[in-house]
Amino acid sequence: MKIIIFAFILSGCATFTAYSNIVESYHGIPEAELIRTWGIPSKIHESGDSRFLMYSKSDAAMFGLIEKRVTCKTTFEIQDRRVISSTFEGGQCWGKSKYNLNGRQFSPPD
Repeated sequence: MKIIIFAFILSGCATFTAYSNIVESYHGIPEAELIRTWGIPSKIHESGDSRFLMYSKSDAAMFGLIEKRVTCKTTFEIQDRRVISSTFEGGQCWGKSKYNLNGRQFSPPD
């Protein structure tokens, strides 16, 4: 039983690492390309010389008989019309299978 739980935890870490790699692959690209591949952001915030494009997803997931809300919020910081950094948080941040490294095409969180 302990081995199964440990394997599950490791697979979750690998998923977040994959999502982190996907998000970080956008660092340095033009803002227009980010919007072309991710779509219109859920929210845009401006502060100083930076613009923050936020993408969010929220779904219901069933854990046995318990329904739980799972979310993913991904934020890209833009300066001089280029992505300079990114952050994400939430239990629904995954998607390596939706990413095409060759064509830099990604189906972002719905």
